[in-house]
Amino acid sequence: MIILTAVLLLAFQIEGGDELEFNGRQVAPPLSANEPLELSLGDALVTAVANNLSLATTRLDTEAAMDGFRAAWGDFDTRFFVDASRSEDNQPPSPINFVGGVNLGSNPAAEFDIFNLRTGLRGKLTTGTTWQLDVGHTEFRRTIGGVPGHTNNFTADWRLSLTHPLLRDGSGDYAMSGVALAAHDVRIAALSGEDTANDILQGVIQSYWNLVFAIHDAATRERSVELANELREITQRKFDQGLQNRIDVINAEAELANRRQELLTARNNLEQSSDDLFEQVFAPDALAGWQGKLIPVTDYSHLPSDVRSVETAVAIALANRPDILNAKLVVDRAEIEVQRAENQGQARLDVTGTVGINSLNTNTGKTYQTLGDRRNSLASVAVAYELPLGNRSAGYALRRRRIEWERSRVALRDVELKAISEVRQEARNVALQRERVLATAETRRLRSEVYEGEKRRLENDLSTPFEVREDQRDLLLAIDDETRAQLDLATALTSYKAAQGDLLSLIGYVRQDADLPLDQAPPAP
Repeated sequence: MIILTAVLLLAFQIEGGDELEFNGRQVAPPLSANEPLELSLGDALVTAVANNLSLATTRLDTEAAMDGFRAAWGDFDTRFFVDASRSEDNQPPSPINFVGGVNLGSNPAAEFDIFNLRTGLRGKLTTGTTWQLDVGHTEFRRTIGGVPGHTNNFTADWRLSLTHPLLRDGSGDYAMSGVALAAHDVRIAALSGEDTANDILQGVIQSYWNLVFAIHDAATRERSVELANELREITQRKFDQGLQNRIDVINAEAELANRRQELLTARNNLEQSSDDLFEQVFAPDALAGWQGKLIPVTDYSHLPSDVRSVETAVAIALANRPDILNAKLVVDRAEIEVQRAENQGQARLDVTGTVGINSLNTNTGKTYQTLGDRRNSLASVAVAYELPLGNRSAGYALRRRRIEWERSRVALRDVELKAISEVRQEARNVALQRERVLATAETRRLRSEVYEGEKRRLENDLSTPFEVREDQRDLLLAIDDETRAQLDLATALTSYKAAQGDLLSLIGYVRQDADLPLDQAPPAP
């Protein structure tokens, strides 16, 4: 059974009902406009793999490549053939022939009717040898002077012919090279699908955390409206007591109006973030669920503290990233193309051996009765040699294939260097985001203390509404910065894992080598 090396062909299955599962995990159901859906990050990833349109495209690409691999075996299919011909030849009578005054007479008119039939099987072996087993039948009828049946001959034969190329088109490697190239195409398509799946999952994770932040930001903006309203009430009370100016009340009201605008913007961003995640996870499976409400439930505040070292991560990336493995396959494929081009630059030297038995009689039935008589055997050996002069076509084709091979090696090195750089960059980013989480947490704690202190000072007429308002904004900014830092750390850990080519393990995917045997032809469709 053929196992494709790509997440796009992961085994989703229906068990016991209409619930779609993967690796024992239930895919999230379609959204409903009436009930909110609690969605974990893991369920979002699995559901995205099931529904994503880009993955559906790569799945079709891989299936098409697999059919191409199966079709490549068609070169070795046995073929049945029938060749038939019939000809008629009418010869006029010859003129009277006089020799030495003696009338030697003339030849009467003659009619010839010839029918040829040859049928049998032919094919090609994986060694490059072609074979043909056939049976022939010939009917020769001659009518002289309008009298039929004057001369009738019936011949029959069977033959087994083998032709083996010693130079060009020779060797089993060349004969199987088309199948080997098709096998590489399957693996390349599958790894390209896996690379696409990595990008899609990374995008889903980014959208998931963006939705988490949008929800948090909307809540923060709601709190900012509450704080601005509280400050307006304090300022109004102080004004009524004659302790504040009217302009302070107006500034407080303007600040409240401004924060209400920020709340509207935050709610709009929340709707957009929800749509972005919905599009990547559910569409087009649940087109009616755009009005539904997604509730992310994965905790972002407790993330793994241990990550791989840079050295370990680089080694894993070089051995595991699908784009690197894909580039290596392209190099291998280019090497096969070079070998094929080298073969085509050689001279042709074919050896053909034929054995068979002939039969001849004036009666069709008797002809076939004697077809097994080994005394009428046929055996022949033929050698055909062909040397192209100049050989520009094959020569320049070989040069081109060698250039493509060199280019594929350069591309492989480029992909490896970019992978190393990406891993190191993401490792630094993880370290940076960890420090940001600590720093923003401390900043938020201090800003909270400053705000509470400044608010008490205002209550005791030791501060102004302006200073309290500024401390409010600093506190809200610190709260957002802390949440953003935590989510940036979660995203950085994801990017670090993706840089190593290990992101698909989050949904339980384990890469398996494709079962593409080169010693056994697939069944016919």
